[in-house]
Amino acid sequence: MTKRILLVDDEPDVVTVMKFTLETNGFQVITAYDGQEGLGKAKEANPDLIILDVLMPKLFGDDLAKILKEDPSTANIPVLFLTNLPLSYLTGSERPGAQLQRDSKGNFYISKS
Repeated sequence: MTKRILLVDDEPDVVTVMKFTLETNGFQVITAYDGQEGLGKAKEANPDLIILDVLMPKLFGDDLAKILKEDPSTANIPVLFLTNLPLSYLTGSERPGAQLQRDSKGNFYISKS
């Protein structure tokens, strides 16, 4: 059975490259271009993994992850943050990466760069 990944990012070039890469590796990819659209597609498609940008229009990725993790129908879907935020945002003393994960209830994060 093909695993489904929901990719939510407001940068079309990132979506194009990531979608191609994931599909080339055998995954079915569902795309959304803002947090609100991502929320609807997450509930509709019930993907095996959600890849989220953090800074997006309509609903930030970390806020979307909180909503998804609090909803029993989506709470068990792993979330991977894919962001272009500076490393200092993810690991700095004000909001370390581990804190981003706890605050948003996300599972993992990696840098786009």
